[in-house]
Amino acid sequence: MAETLSDQNILIVEDQEGPRRALMMILGSFYRIHTAETASAALKIIVESPIDLMLMDVGLPDYSGIELLRRVRATGRDIKVIVMTGGASIESAEEVLRLGAVAYLLKPFNFQEVLTLVENALTVKDPKLAS
Repeated sequence: MAETLSDQNILIVEDQEGPRRALMMILGSFYRIHTAETASAALKIIVESPIDLMLMDVGLPDYSGIELLRRVRATGRDIKVIVMTGGASIESAEEVLRLGAVAYLLKPFNFQEVLTLVENALTVKDPKLAS
């Protein structure tokens, strides 16, 4: 992974401490990390900080990740989004991809897969075209 990426900001939105800490450990050496446990807290960070990529869980305590993604898109900010979920549904996957998410990641996730998805999302002009 290129060291030049370290100036980029990633927001991890995950209400469960275990996955949130794991993602912080995986990505913290390469990127500036912000964390939120709720969709409301995530929106506050997005308004106050320059976020390049958001890794978010679909199941959040205050409202769904899909609703969070809609609200992020409504801000007009160009934030890449990777959606994580413990329970896959074709409908929710289609919805988040339609709303502009660059990837849909199933838990439990593979650490190398997370690193690859994040790096591709931040370096490729249109990350949906990366394979």
